[in-house]
Amino acid sequence: MLKTTVSGSGPSLIWAHGLMLSMAFEDTTGWFHPAQEDGIRRIRYDARGHGQSPGGTASSAYLWTSQADDMLGIASEHATTPRALGGHSMGSASALLAALKQPELTSCLILATPPTAWQTRPSQVRRYRQMQRLIEQRGIASLLRLASQNPALPNWLLQAHPDHASASLRALSGMRADSLMAILDAACACDLPAVSALQQLEVPTLILAWRDDPIHPLETAEQLATALPLAELQIISDANDLQHWPRTISDFVRRHAPG
Repeated sequence: MLKTTVSGSGPSLIWAHGLMLSMAFEDTTGWFHPAQEDGIRRIRYDARGHGQSPGGTASSAYLWTSQADDMLGIASEHATTPRALGGHSMGSASALLAALKQPELTSCLILATPPTAWQTRPSQVRRYRQMQRLIEQRGIASLLRLASQNPALPNWLLQAHPDHASASLRALSGMRADSLMAILDAACACDLPAVSALQQLEVPTLILAWRDDPIHPLETAEQLATALPLAELQIISDANDLQHWPRTISDFVRRHAPG
């Protein structure tokens, strides 16, 4: 069973966090969810092998397609249809694939800082392989030291909220080395669907992107916005704008809720 929380009332949003992160990380940073109930029923969970959810060493369980199935399973258990799907980075890939599997049951889609994809994916795969070699040779503590020296966040965000880098380290420190190796194996095998498949997805989609982050390049967000027929793209480069994302997400879900 994946660790799942349900909060608030109103239209349902099923939300997935990013790679090597957790619900606790998102609670700390406040990037996507408001501190107080705002009329949206948020159904969130720790992905397999992350946070308080159990993991394993079978990389197939961590593929984006498998994570999409996990999201749909949680949606089926906790929400009526149609419902909104969304996520951050890896979680946005899960949400996109889940929407492609069940477009008729998806009221809208939120893709926050989509990951590397298509032509930018190979360079990220090389980073994941380097991380695996470091874990194999020196253990996960060495990966933590490297991550502390090179936070994977835009400089403008680090300057405004240096504690967010510490929150990501806490999420990483709680992961098991054997599960993380399998998770990284799966990440190396994943990519977003072909543009031709995305062009068939008639679901209202909000794409939230930020500048100056090579792990979540604007290029992916812009290509998604071009390919998806009903997409809206918002780009920020300032921590003040980031604080509006929770309300932006909630407003989008409300706007497209059945009624």
